[in-house]
Amino acid sequence: MCNLNEWIVREAFRAYERGDIARMMDYVDPELEWTHLEPGVEDPQPQTCRGREELEKVLRLQAGLNLRSELEQVIANGEKVILVMRTPGISRYRPWHDNDRTYDVVTVRDEMIVGLQSCCDRSEARSLAGIV
Repeated sequence: MCNLNEWIVREAFRAYERGDIARMMDYVDPELEWTHLEPGVEDPQPQTCRGREELEKVLRLQAGLNLRSELEQVIANGEKVILVMRTPGISRYRPWHDNDRTYDVVTVRDEMIVGLQSCCDRSEARSLAGIV
């Protein structure tokens, strides 16, 4: 049985998986702060985006590259939820990492996704989520 924050993140991902990005955005706060690692750069520096529109633009770009993420694991710790996903082919765009796994920490507050941070690996994601 999952907690509410985990359920919200899973539902948002299921909508994304179906290609229903509009439904996914129903779970995303309009003022979302999203930090990602710049693709194609050897030593990426975090880039911060704000708002649903930026996230939606990147998700549509990813879909246009035929990159489809598969959810492998969800780990909830209070308002922080770790998503472990496998995205076949994404390693072409991430020279710093040689497998197709991504690790994101999602922050849920008041039943909305308010933050999303991409991590280089599982240990960074666990640390950010406060899991020792």
